[in-house]
Amino acid sequence: MDGEIWKEKIMGFVFTVTITSGDGEEMKKANLTGQVNGINQVFTVPEDYETNTLRVYHNGIRQVKDVTYSETTSTTFTLTFTPVNGDYITIDYTASS
Repeated sequence: MDGEIWKEKIMGFVFTVTITSGDGEEMKKANLTGQVNGINQVFTVPEDYETNTLRVYHNGIRQVKDVTYSETTSTTFTLTFTPVNGDYITIDYTASS
């Protein structure tokens, strides 16, 4: 959520991240793991999202736009790889007004 603080200690360093969309809009989260079937590369977001606000995570690792995924429509994105059963896909995004 906007202003959410996340802290993690890695190799003795503590990293603090505040999540915002950059324009003060609230970031929403969605778990799309139910769409993983070992074949699917196109995933549907629960609602329209604003272009360039989508963040995609595969097994907790943030993916790189236009390298490992692309925004296909205002409600879908396409991965350049196929997640296998047991993998999970989560996203952060700003909903369209």
